[in-house]
Amino acid sequence: MPYPLCRHIKTNGLQCEAPSLTGESFCYFHTRLHQRHAAFRHTDRTRGYLVPGQHIELAPIEDRDSVQLALSLVINALAAGQLETRRATALLYGLQLASANSGPRRFDPLPSKLVRRAESTPEGLDLAEPGATLNLPSDRQPGPDPDPNFEGDDSEQETITQRTWPAP
Repeated sequence: MPYPLCRHIKTNGLQCEAPSLTGESFCYFHTRLHQRHAAFRHTDRTRGYLVPGQHIELAPIEDRDSVQLALSLVINALAAGQLETRRATALLYGLQLASANSGPRRFDPLPSKLVRRAESTPEGLDLAEPGATLNLPSDRQPGPDPDPNFEGDDSEQETITQRTWPAP
């Protein structure tokens, strides 16, 4: 049975491959992540009130790639004089903690798995195009506590439907 995938696009360009919540665009984790970070996102209306040297917009820190992107933003803002040294120091320390907690870096994704088209929400979030689904065998429905030690044969493994993208 096919289940729609979460439409969140990770920093490395890959779409989250978790099933989305029923009737929603995101999986449980990304629904909560976006809800909790909504207060920190700036809109076109509020950007004019940001104080130079005190504010910098960072994406949610969810993996090593997002830590690397945030490091680049903080270092460039500091170098350009757009961020106070004291604030940059605190941010860099936080990013050091995030990096230590995020585990080993994974290998670069295959180009065929990268999101090629996105659409933006009014809040400024980029979403993968709808339509990718997760196919589960009919006897293996997602439940609250999936067995992490599942060792079925290859025919029972979850598969993601192939996406076809038009040439850019």
